[in-house]
Amino acid sequence: MQKISSKITHFPKFARIVVAAALSVLPLAFVAPVSAVAQHSQMDFKQLTQEEGRAVLREFRKFRFPADYCMDFEIVHKPRKSDDETVYAGTMWGTWDDGAIIRMEIRKAGDSVENTKKFLIKNGEKPELWTLDENGKAAKIDGDSAAPFFDGLIFTPFDVQTPFLFWEDFTYETTKRSRGRPVHFFSMTPPENFKKSNPDIGSVRIGIDRAYNVLMSVEVLDSDGARLKNFFVGSVKKIQDLYTFRELELRDERSRDRDTLVVKRAAMRLRFDPEFFSPENLAEKKPNLPDNLFEKLD
Repeated sequence: MQKISSKITHFPKFARIVVAAALSVLPLAFVAPVSAVAQHSQMDFKQLTQEEGRAVLREFRKFRFPADYCMDFEIVHKPRKSDDETVYAGTMWGTWDDGAIIRMEIRKAGDSVENTKKFLIKNGEKPELWTLDENGKAAKIDGDSAAPFFDGLIFTPFDVQTPFLFWEDFTYETTKRSRGRPVHFFSMTPPENFKKSNPDIGSVRIGIDRAYNVLMSVEVLDSDGARLKNFFVGSVKKIQDLYTFRELELRDERSRDRDTLVVKRAAMRLRFDPEFFSPENLAEKKPNLPDNLFEKLD
């Protein structure tokens, strides 16, 4: 097996602020410029034709994040009918190829390293999901991306992978004000192979900021249009001239339980050896990054 280099190359500082959003997966999604002014003309809310809506999505899908990154995070699970909380700790490393790629490790806080689950998550037109089997070998998961990372959690690989951003069967619904901004709303319909494995998910409604072309909202709906899950941005943080969220809440609309993903620290301008993101290297050790590359998000 090819050895993974832990050498990291820094990117030069960009002259402008890059808004981390659009087609990246979970860590860099749901972000709009914090300086955006909530004053808009009526033209900002002009309704689109279906062809104009298709052009919006086509442009949205072109986004590429300018560097690799690493984030340490916690997911806090809070049942609605209990004061008990369960905390999970993890790390995610991100890069780009034909789409966004995330390597992710997660375990229940306090558990031994042997109980860590590892995932390789790719989005794009041909999404893939890999994990380690009982023998510690990389195994591709087909059709089960909507199963939680751990029993009791709400977060799933599906929520990180965001394959619905690339589903080709979609309808532009409307453009309206959302959180003070003009937002285009689309209903994304899953392909047949996804429906067979995930019959509970009828569609996903996404909201894209008209001015900044960034993802503002995601609602997972059942076949009757009732909400199953809903995403909320808790807070936004500027890290090394890039904006991303610090907290992201995912709520189960049926049980009203919720998971809160909190980024504890992040390094945003990195470059990893591409082999680190290959499935056959999923069992290999993670690179040892020096602490001075990270910024704490306290």
